[in-house]
Amino acid sequence: MKLGVISQNFNHQGLEKGLEQAKKLGFEAIEVGAAGLWGKSFCKADELVKDKGAVRTWLDTFARYELEISALGAHGAPLTPDKKIANEYSRQFRQACKLMEMAQITRMTLLSGLPEGAEGDTAPNWVAFAEWPSLRDTLEWQWEKRLLPYWREHAKIAADHGVTLCFEMHGGDMIHNPVKLMQLREQIGPVIACNFDYSHMWYQRIDPCVAVNYLGDAIQHVHAKDIRIHEYNARLRGMMDTTSTETPEQRSWNYTIVGLGHDTDAWSDFITTLRLVGYDHVLSVEVECEFIDVEEGLAKSAAFLSPLILRQPVTAKWWQQAGLSRAGAVEENL
Repeated sequence: MKLGVISQNFNHQGLEKGLEQAKKLGFEAIEVGAAGLWGKSFCKADELVKDKGAVRTWLDTFARYELEISALGAHGAPLTPDKKIANEYSRQFRQACKLMEMAQITRMTLLSGLPEGAEGDTAPNWVAFAEWPSLRDTLEWQWEKRLLPYWREHAKIAADHGVTLCFEMHGGDMIHNPVKLMQLREQIGPVIACNFDYSHMWYQRIDPCVAVNYLGDAIQHVHAKDIRIHEYNARLRGMMDTTSTETPEQRSWNYTIVGLGHDTDAWSDFITTLRLVGYDHVLSVEVECEFIDVEEGLAKSAAFLSPLILRQPVTAKWWQQAGLSRAGAVEENL
């Protein structure tokens, strides 16, 4: 595994200064925003796809700082009923896929999106409570008429460019838990994968290690972010808290940096479980906390995770190095 970081946390610095800072903090890889919400200071896909030489120069910039590109980020609102926004996202998605093929980058991190609740609606509608038949009907319509047609089309575009779509299971999104993600993967194919964000499991009361075991090799990218549950607010508001993130003192939970939500034991369990299902890519640090300075959050996240990450792949097993043919075959050396 490698310690990675998202480019969003360095957008204000620009490409060169951002990469310099990421290297200084000890990061080994960077997840680069290329489409959607993240900003384009690290990747101007529209310009790069016009010139193979420009792509090589762009890649050389990352290599100069010894930073691997772990994925291109395309988090956005693909299913929004606002056609102008949806069409622009689709255009940017296609450009990002072209660039990824040119640059030999195979993972895209993104959101599946949230559509309207019925034909003609103008606002997205997240159905998180399905006791009533009308709400179940809405969910079925969203899945069958909006989610599947869109991602069947765009997954084919991605596959044609050698790109795997790593969906983040995010609250307020059609794909917000492991069961939904695997349902989409089963209906479209292995081009659909997972960008596993640790934080999004906790506020849904999903055990991250159980989720990792369930998803297995569908996990192709990982975000390292945490949440802090404030029990005194949670007892009043519950976990389905719509209080603005800009007033963190009032919320049931808040995003925080790794280590300030769950301790070393919890993160060690998570990293070990990732290794046991065969994951050996990047843990990409993301700082989205209202009450922690971004630079301090990045530094503390790197310091917390660095000793825990299992960097070396397993080659010879311990028992092979001991000269045994099988684990526990102690009689062979008697």
